[in-house]
Amino acid sequence: MPTLLEAKNKVRELSKKGLEVAESTTMTFAEQKNALDPIEADIKKWMDEIKSIEFVEEKRKSFLAAAGVETGDEAPADQPNTGAKSIGAQFVQSAGYKGLVERGLKGGQWSTGDVEVKTTLTEGTAGTPGGGYATVQNPTVLPGVVDIKTRQLTISDLFPGGTTSTPLIRYLVETAITNAAAAVAEGGLKPESALSFSKVDEVLHKVATFLPISDEMLEDWAQAQSYIDARLILFIKLAEEAQLLNGDGTGANLVGLLNRPGLATPIVKGTAPSVAADNGMDAIYRQITQIRTTAFLEPDAIVIDPLGWQTQVLSKNSQGAYYASGPFVSEQNQSLWGKRVAVTPALAANSSLVGAFQQGGQIFRKGGITVEASNSHADFFQKNLTAIRAEERLALAVYRPGAFGQVTGL
Repeated sequence: MPTLLEAKNKVRELSKKGLEVAESTTMTFAEQKNALDPIEADIKKWMDEIKSIEFVEEKRKSFLAAAGVETGDEAPADQPNTGAKSIGAQFVQSAGYKGLVERGLKGGQWSTGDVEVKTTLTEGTAGTPGGGYATVQNPTVLPGVVDIKTRQLTISDLFPGGTTSTPLIRYLVETAITNAAAAVAEGGLKPESALSFSKVDEVLHKVATFLPISDEMLEDWAQAQSYIDARLILFIKLAEEAQLLNGDGTGANLVGLLNRPGLATPIVKGTAPSVAADNGMDAIYRQITQIRTTAFLEPDAIVIDPLGWQTQVLSKNSQGAYYASGPFVSEQNQSLWGKRVAVTPALAANSSLVGAFQQGGQIFRKGGITVEASNSHADFFQKNLTAIRAEERLALAVYRPGAFGQVTGL
């Protein structure tokens, strides 16, 4: 039996096929009609299937409610249940949280147990920016409706995502390139090109934190959800970003991108190959060119610190006009030289990182973000306080270090 999603996807697929036929300029009207008739019949069949599935699902829910059966996957009675849930929403809808609230936070020390939630900070599948791990279903965007995404890009959004079930990943790093390709006369010897690789093992590293809240706040699912979404997950993502960029590989730290050997030669604005007349945008473009000519990859994004980005955005020409769009245009979809821009305080002031993120590296994760609430920390039981903890496990693989290069002195 098809699922509701499968049935809807079938309708979309058939509708696109019908549109192609209807807009065809090579078919006669008679040929178009003959081709559209079976497509229309198939669409009607799948539309009827959708109605049947939705009818059965509504009846199932009503029977469950009448029987007083708790399935553990519905939202609290006073909470809206939407297709795409935030991390906080998933936590307050979990069986662990519901059971805790139903008990009234009684019985001495307690814990919700680990609740693994799916991150909403990605939006795709493996091979897309930040995709390929524990994603939630995106809301349906109808034709003609522009989905404006206002959330600022993070470092993890720039890399393709991957999943792993083991605490260690093993991959090959490209260490040297010898491109000897050349024109050869008939019968002549062909020059040999070579790629050198080294094997690298990366262990998964844990990023975690906890925040205290009152028991009363925890019992209010709306407050608990908002607190997790607005603060707890923000802190995790900030720490993750700092690790991905600056981790020194000691202790529990992973080896961040800037501490990898083999990166492209850093460019300092005003110092060769940059020239004295260069502004920050010129220096960044010189790094783009260097990566193109040494790593043979096309950079796809620029990471820059807030002060460095401020300098570029506020830059003006000799007539006093902004090079950028000026103060009355939204900063959504920030870009420079046609490359996506991610602004982060994890970089040193007035510096940037240019990279071919989609081809040069990948982030692997083991599961999603785990959230747990407990009153067993220190004297929290005596003070009616609860610790909400969040943690994730990830590793950074850098396949071609030369695909990334810094620019300083912006």
